[in-house]
Amino acid sequence: MRTISLFILSLLIGIAAYSQNTPSTKSEADEIEPYDYPTKLTGGYNILFKADDSTQYLYLTRGNKKIAELASDVRGGLYKSLGYVGADFKEYFVFVHSYGSGNPHEIELIKKTTGKNILKTDAWWIDVVKKKEALLYSEQDVPTTKDKMILYSVSTGKKRLLSFPNDVFNEPMILYRIKIKKLTDRYLIIEYDTNGRHKTKKYVLY
Repeated sequence: MRTISLFILSLLIGIAAYSQNTPSTKSEADEIEPYDYPTKLTGGYNILFKADDSTQYLYLTRGNKKIAELASDVRGGLYKSLGYVGADFKEYFVFVHSYGSGNPHEIELIKKTTGKNILKTDAWWIDVVKKKEALLYSEQDVPTTKDKMILYSVSTGKKRLLSFPNDVFNEPMILYRIKIKKLTDRYLIIEYDTNGRHKTKKYVLY
C-alpha cells in the first residue's frame, strides 16, 4: 500500500513540474482583452492590434501586407491613448490619441497607401465633416487669441486659417467646446458654449 502511495505522490509531483515548465498553448498576448475600437477602413485597409510581453502595437494593413506601425505603448495602457480611427475618408483617415480627463485629442492624418502622417505640425481635434472630407483642427492643444483654427480639405489639401471666437477663451477646454454646425462650399458655421450660453459664428470661405 505504501509503495502505491509513493508512486501516486511521485506522479503528482511530476505532473506539477511539467505544468510549470511547459509553455501554455495560449500565449499571454492572447489573454489580453481585444482591442475595442473599429478596425476596418474603406478600401480594404484594416487596423491590426498585437501585443507581446511588454508592448502593444497598432499596425495599418491591407490583406496580408503590413503597411506601417501606427503606434506602440506599454502593455496594459489605455487603448484610446494608443490610438483609434476618428474619421475614415477615401484615401486618408484621422488617427486619434485620447488621454482622457478633458484633455484635447491629438490627431494624425494618415495616408492609407503609406501609413504616413501628412500633417507637418502637431494637430488637435476640433471636429470633422466626413461627407465633405473636411477636418477642423488646431495646432495648439491650448490655443490663445493669437492662434488659428485650421479648416483642412482632405481631398484637395487646401487649408483655411480661421480665428477662434474671442469669447471662447473665457473658459477652459476650448477645443472640446467647439463643433461644426454646418459646412458648405461658401461658408462654415461653428457652434460653441461659453459663459453658460450656446452661441454660433459664421465664416465666409469664398
